[in-house]
Amino acid sequence: MRRPVLFVAAMLAVVAGAAVPRLADLGNRPMHCDEAVHAIKFGRLLEEDDYVYDPREYHGPSLNFLALPIAHLASARKLTQISETHLRLLTAIFGVAMVAMVWLIREELGRGAAVCAALLTAVSPAMVFYSRYYVQEMLLVCFTFGAIVALWRYARVVDPPGEQTEAPRGDRWSSIRATLWLVAAGLCIGMMHASKETCVIALFAMALAAVLMTVIGSLDRFKQFGAKRLVLAALIVTTVAAGVSMLFFSSFLDNPRGVIDSVTTYFYYLGRASGEGSVGRHVYPWDYYFRILFWWHQGDGPVWTDASIAALALVGLVAAAVGRGLKPTSVSMARFLAVYTVVMIVVYSAMPYKTPWCALGFLHGMILLAGVGAALLWRVAPGYIAKSVLVVLLVAAAGHLAWQAHRASFVDYEDRNNPYVYAHTTDDVPPLIGRVEQIAAADPEGKAMHVQVICPDHDYWPIPWYLRSFSHVGWFAGVPDGPAARLIITQPEMEPALVRKFYEEPPPGQRYLYVPLPPDGEKQEWLLRPHVPLRVFVRLDLWEAYQAGQD
Repeated sequence: MRRPVLFVAAMLAVVAGAAVPRLADLGNRPMHCDEAVHAIKFGRLLEEDDYVYDPREYHGPSLNFLALPIAHLASARKLTQISETHLRLLTAIFGVAMVAMVWLIREELGRGAAVCAALLTAVSPAMVFYSRYYVQEMLLVCFTFGAIVALWRYARVVDPPGEQTEAPRGDRWSSIRATLWLVAAGLCIGMMHASKETCVIALFAMALAAVLMTVIGSLDRFKQFGAKRLVLAALIVTTVAAGVSMLFFSSFLDNPRGVIDSVTTYFYYLGRASGEGSVGRHVYPWDYYFRILFWWHQGDGPVWTDASIAALALVGLVAAAVGRGLKPTSVSMARFLAVYTVVMIVVYSAMPYKTPWCALGFLHGMILLAGVGAALLWRVAPGYIAKSVLVVLLVAAAGHLAWQAHRASFVDYEDRNNPYVYAHTTDDVPPLIGRVEQIAAADPEGKAMHVQVICPDHDYWPIPWYLRSFSHVGWFAGVPDGPAARLIITQPEMEPALVRKFYEEPPPGQRYLYVPLPPDGEKQEWLLRPHVPLRVFVRLDLWEAYQAGQD
């Protein structure tokens, strides 16, 4: 990778390759319940220009506001004009951007390490899978990486290494660039905060890594900046970050209370992180992330593993610790990444509350270290035979990761044997809604037909997303008072209460018969998620009208 043309070509090929699995067929799987919740919240912003940050749920506002340009480019003004593809396109773009951003630390990592890190990011099954998810995690990881890159580039401009790859210190243009990198760091940190509350973990890991590296002398350059320069830099970054964060949380000044809520939210999230209350179902032991990332085998599915990334990251970690085998310009970055990644792993593993996408933050740190490890192995491999064997092994590892990425995102995207599938919606839901739409076509009111969705604890997501074109839908945790709707979607626990509602409460002459809507084919029941069955009841007169239309 010493030849710039070869390096540029390799990076372009990797970024282009990363775009393919992230952008292809984004609507190929049902909406996860979390995606649907965010989508409905986005719909209110799109249609009513209304967004209010909720400190108890839903995370930060960046996901909603950053999806607006995509909706506007698609000429969408209503949620019914938005598809899964439009929403997931946002996170897919950030997933590709994270691969491309490795370019900005090519000198710090080393060009060979940069290409390897970009390649491993491109083919990582978890990175691909969650780039196709309309949730905040990919935005958070990308902005975190952006903050690290910007701060490192600032340091490089202010105090270049011995080879003087940047303009000399004191140059006017150099000062402008240094300021711009500080502004970029502030933007990224502000967007981290506006994306998800767990940004504080990444910021803590970054700060601890920087302090520790400075104490042990690996970041001596920072000591040479002087207190005045460091204070000014911190002031610029903090001001920009606070300004960006406040703009988003205040809904661009429409909801000033959101700024206060962005701070008070941590009182709620401390309880969530410890597994209190309703989040108890997301409590897992400390080794949960290691199992899903490095050895997962369920049922008759394949073994899922990112062990190749872990092995290379371990090589990079050891090299960073001993400081040997790395270029002098790469030692500081490698050590920073090592401390940052280890701290992230420890904190996330220690927290009882766990979901698989939360692993992306430290997985990305491991991938960058893996790039360092791969480059080191190439450097120390003796002779062409050893280097050739190493290339074959690295290509095989990347191919295996790419195969898993394809299977995770395009084959087993709702299969519980897939470690990245977490309480996912089954493929029963889209055809179920298709049948409901057909039945509505037989009703005189069409999609204004009265529908009731009755599920314990409001456990009906993502159905609101799929019924977004229906204008008269009631959402209930228990059987409501008043007349029953002509079509009801519910769960088995509610059937006894519904039977009373249908046949015991109404006076004689006002009782209607209801028939169950069976699934097509050999399936015995509709499933919202694994082990969460659904029941659909249609009033007899509507069912007969629908059947007549089918004939």
